[in-house]
Amino acid sequence: MNPAARNMVSPPRQVVRAVLNEALESKLGGEVVVKSTTVSGRIFVVERKVAWTVLTGPGARSFSTALIDAKLVSRDDVEQVMAECRKSGGNFCETLVAWGLVPRDTLRDLLCRHVGAQLETLFGLTEAQALFVPQPRSYSSQLTFELAELATETMPAQQAAATQSQSPSGPPVLLEGEVMANVKQALEEAMKIEGAFAVCLADANSGMTLGSIGSAGFNIDAAAAGNTEVMRAKLKTMKALGIKDRIEDMLITLGEQYHIIRPLASREGLFLYIALHRANANLAMARFRMADVEKNIQL
Repeated sequence: MNPAARNMVSPPRQVVRAVLNEALESKLGGEVVVKSTTVSGRIFVVERKVAWTVLTGPGARSFSTALIDAKLVSRDDVEQVMAECRKSGGNFCETLVAWGLVPRDTLRDLLCRHVGAQLETLFGLTEAQALFVPQPRSYSSQLTFELAELATETMPAQQAAATQSQSPSGPPVLLEGEVMANVKQALEEAMKIEGAFAVCLADANSGMTLGSIGSAGFNIDAAAAGNTEVMRAKLKTMKALGIKDRIEDMLITLGEQYHIIRPLASREGLFLYIALHRANANLAMARFRMADVEKNIQL
């Protein structure tokens, strides 16, 4: 049985760094899960080193995208390697090296800079929660990093933010406080829908809520985490059937409740989730109002 997860840690500012340091001191290793209104992330720790990071939010990109942008591999190469890894259970980076697609030293250098940049983003969050989940984990790669090694590969978070804000392309960048206020306002508007008693904005990749409002008797965070599996299952089925379309919304009808899941068209991986009392709700109107709420969320 895996050790119990530690309690959520709230701000101050250095919360993510503090929880990661705790994880790096653990003999077991495991995962650090980070949640804020703008960004969510996961940091995987193996044998007291950082092995991998996953980031979801504005400007986030995968390591495979970084490889393609650096012209080290093609998109077809990435798809073939990932298919092999799914079939064999092999490590993505080690398979790239074994197939002769990228030299190990080149791959390690790019991975170090990629992971370092993602950590710097997480460290720069001013309002975040972080959770260390101790868990023994086997990892079939030696491409892991000391925290100090990653720090030398990143630029300060303030410099990164300035670079992003000065870029003429892409939508305007909202400050984290502004995003939180926008999400809170959208959720409050959703709660005005007749019959609504709980609503949240959640990340389908991590299962964590980025904002929620609800009654004390209904665990909206647990419901959102559970419904990420519903989302993933439907997307997997659509892919298997060759359906090239987007989910507008999903309805779950219970004896006394309606649950509506509405993915954000503007931000892949995020979805709104609302629970309504069936006796009081007008389903058609609720779906219409949720579409309006979704359009008003700016991230």
